[in-house]
Amino acid sequence: MLTPFSKFLLLGILTLVLSSPFQLTEKYIEDFKAGIEALKKQIKEHHFTQENIETKVDNSSEIITDPEHYDFIIIGAGAAGSVIANRLTEKPEWKVLLLEAGGPETPFTQIPKLAHLLQNTDYNWGYVTTPQKNWCKGMIDNQCAIAGGKALGGSTAINGMLYTRGNAKDYDKWADLGNDGWCYDDVLSYFKKAEDADLKHFDHKYHNRGGPFHIEHPQYLTHISESSLAAGKELGLDTIDFNGKEQIGLGITQIISKHGKRQSTAQAYLEPAKKRHNLIIKPFSHVTKILISPHTKEATGVEFIHDGKLHVANAEKEVILSAGTINTAQILMLSGIGPKEQLEKHDIPVVSALNVGKHFKDHIAFFALDLIYNGTEPEEPELDEVVEYLKNGKGPLTTTGCEVLGYIQTEVSKDKAHHPDIELFFYNKKLSSSPPTNPFRLKPEVHESLWKPVDGKKALNIGVMLAHPKSTGTVVLKNKDPLHHPLVDPNQLSDPDDEDLHTLLAGIKKAVSFADTEALKKLDLVFNEHQVAGCEDHEWGTDDYWKCAIKHLTISLRHVTGTARMGPKGDEDAVVDNKLNVYGVHKLRVADASVIPVTITGHTMAASIMIGEKASDLIKESWK
Repeated sequence: MLTPFSKFLLLGILTLVLSSPFQLTEKYIEDFKAGIEALKKQIKEHHFTQENIETKVDNSSEIITDPEHYDFIIIGAGAAGSVIANRLTEKPEWKVLLLEAGGPETPFTQIPKLAHLLQNTDYNWGYVTTPQKNWCKGMIDNQCAIAGGKALGGSTAINGMLYTRGNAKDYDKWADLGNDGWCYDDVLSYFKKAEDADLKHFDHKYHNRGGPFHIEHPQYLTHISESSLAAGKELGLDTIDFNGKEQIGLGITQIISKHGKRQSTAQAYLEPAKKRHNLIIKPFSHVTKILISPHTKEATGVEFIHDGKLHVANAEKEVILSAGTINTAQILMLSGIGPKEQLEKHDIPVVSALNVGKHFKDHIAFFALDLIYNGTEPEEPELDEVVEYLKNGKGPLTTTGCEVLGYIQTEVSKDKAHHPDIELFFYNKKLSSSPPTNPFRLKPEVHESLWKPVDGKKALNIGVMLAHPKSTGTVVLKNKDPLHHPLVDPNQLSDPDDEDLHTLLAGIKKAVSFADTEALKKLDLVFNEHQVAGCEDHEWGTDDYWKCAIKHLTISLRHVTGTARMGPKGDEDAVVDNKLNVYGVHKLRVADASVIPVTITGHTMAASIMIGEKASDLIKESWK
């Protein structure tokens, strides 16, 4: 018969056996796999809905005024807002409130391979364009999707993770428009300040180690990277660091990850700062307007929805708007800052009549150029993706599939300077006739015409991005309800000389020429020549076919800028000055991609982070 002590000892042994490190590890791995599957299920079942403020807010209660004293209120915890929140709270005497409409990330949303699935979750604002005339012809209702991050980290929590700064000439042009302090020599130090560059080869003149934001190459590369770079060399494109001295050429992608895990600005900037007593972070807080004194024209605070209640918080020093190009324009207009005719149309008192929303720019890309394996594709090592990801921070889960990226200047470019007009990116892709989500809103017949005949095959996809669109769009209010999306009209491919169309065509032809290189011929690749529905009257590969396909299958890369454009006093399109102050309103700044007055030769995430770093110094200088 067992004594009480023996029973206790046996129970302890059984507990140790049942919770052995091996079993705990196995359970953790299984739970992680279950979490991934749960996210995938949620994505399949998700539907975007827009609420009404009348039903969202409990109108039976009064507005709740926050009793706390804040020096600064930041609207938006995205690429710039998270940076500013970190930098301002470096001064312990300043109290900062950071408001974000979305929620925190999870370990599963931070898996790079799942990035494309996040477009169909509540982490995405789910913007849709107005019906378009010259593009989006292959999309449902001729309306393209424009993803926008609604999370701590903003779009850095859901994007493709590609880190590209743009070209030095972009920033020099920015300064030449009358914006002192924004030329490339001025902003390079802020790019470097942000960076912790963990790259194989980099020039310390252009990169930095030890900053908050970790940049690395994908922790999983296939034969595609080597073959694409070799093909580029055959075509005269050097292998380069496209964030370094030269930009024309190809290079291994640089992405925002750390040891294989997505690193958003929330991870890089908010995590180290959130324990500071002077930083208050409020997720799930939807800002409805900025409060501005009608007499002094000073921003005094913000109104926002949180937990079904309407709240007011006051700022002693400044309100800083970092809500992203579309949301920033909407919030400004709802607050009485915008085109007079627009505000009066919606019975909004005019505080400052500025051309908010009238200089909308975006990068568009053609994404239907697939080189399919005609024979046996090179084998990749078999491994447990989850184990490799959790144990070593490597393997297929650590990459979005884009391995090589680069820039070219086509023969149709009118720019006499050495300035790229096309970005090329090379993806590993599995073709499917029934994808789990439809992030681009493709019409079923369009999707089937291209990919049903090649369902299940693997391909090398070459994306072609227009770097400097001449076409300009708008963002205007739909109505006064802050929970309704504004009307976004990118107006792509509308420039009178068709420069955008001809540049994309030239870019596609350059991409097609890669198939004739010895490097890619070795892979035994053939083009998917199935014609897109709507373009059957044109022979595949002709100029007329490509022009038709461009109008059907060009998508937004959500690199949206310009709706609160920076410019000197006297510039009728300017919304903010070179210190980011909003014209006609005191103690209000805009600090995000909406202020960018030029098109960036690359993705806008890096530029937005730079703006956050520079804005922080401008604010500190103002309040010495």
